[in-house]
Amino acid sequence: ENFTTVYQLLSEMVDSGSAVTTDTSVLRGLVPVPSLVDRVIENVSGIGIRSEKRPDVNTSSTPWRSQGIRHANNEFFVDIVERIDAIVGADGSVVSYDVSGDISCKSRLTGMPELLLVLNRAEAMDDVAFHPCVRANKWQAERVIGFVPPDGQFKLASFHVATDAAPRLLPLHLHATVSRQQDQSHIIEIAADAGQSGKRPVEKIQVRVPLPAQAYNIRVQCKAGTHTVSNVRSPQVEWSLKSLGPTERGARLTIQYLVRASSATAASAPQVLSPSPGSNQSALAAFVDFEVAGYSVSSIKVDSLKMLVESYKLFKGVRYVTKAGSFQLRF
Repeated sequence: ENFTTVYQLLSEMVDSGSAVTTDTSVLRGLVPVPSLVDRVIENVSGIGIRSEKRPDVNTSSTPWRSQGIRHANNEFFVDIVERIDAIVGADGSVVSYDVSGDISCKSRLTGMPELLLVLNRAEAMDDVAFHPCVRANKWQAERVIGFVPPDGQFKLASFHVATDAAPRLLPLHLHATVSRQQDQSHIIEIAADAGQSGKRPVEKIQVRVPLPAQAYNIRVQCKAGTHTVSNVRSPQVEWSLKSLGPTERGARLTIQYLVRASSATAASAPQVLSPSPGSNQSALAAFVDFEVAGYSVSSIKVDSLKMLVESYKLFKGVRYVTKAGSFQLRF
């Protein structure tokens, strides 16, 4: 239905195989958004609609922001979302650890304001990728983010936290034990406790445990939260906890299952780990997801946000979120 629009977008975005224009605000001015009326007329008449309106191409020094923008309420919001990629051993030890993050913004500002965003631990940010609106020389000289923001939502920057600048803090502590009984049944026990989360609860906890394809007679017990057993592609158990506070204890999951005798030997052999739900693997790892609102695991926070050029009152808001990225618990 939108073939013509997609074709026009790709023509503007790519030139001789290289990406040229990817900013959405610029593309909106170059390619008209199709409307329902145009589609109806085109389908009835069999011919396209030729618009007499020239493309609104912004050729100023700030192509990501149009002139004459006005808002009744002038506000600017900053979200710093960090993700923890980690592999945790069965005893709770951290095997690998990495923290990355995004600085996302929502701008509703009148005119052509220039903002200065100061972070408290800018030196801890590594491999930083900025939106084109950021003045690179300002960052290189003073470690201050100076920019003229686009209107609406946009990603200001993405970054990694330097390895030597971030201690290996885990908002969620996990331990696992795997045993095999005399009746050939396998038992997996997982314990979850709150870790270093700035005294904030860990929320939206999801623990997914893939089981061997030959597993059957699966029985699950959990002292906290809820669980589901799925056999759509391969057996797996999902454990959900709404929240886990700093002082809460006793979150335990026990999985007991049997493995068909003909494939018991193959099921116990090490295989390549894969987080896909349909992987045919032994139960060697659990894949974990969680979220901590109001907490920055790297301690990177906004020191100040100043506005230049414009003189109106600015309403500001900052939010921090730490999430699990690729987070595995090995057995």
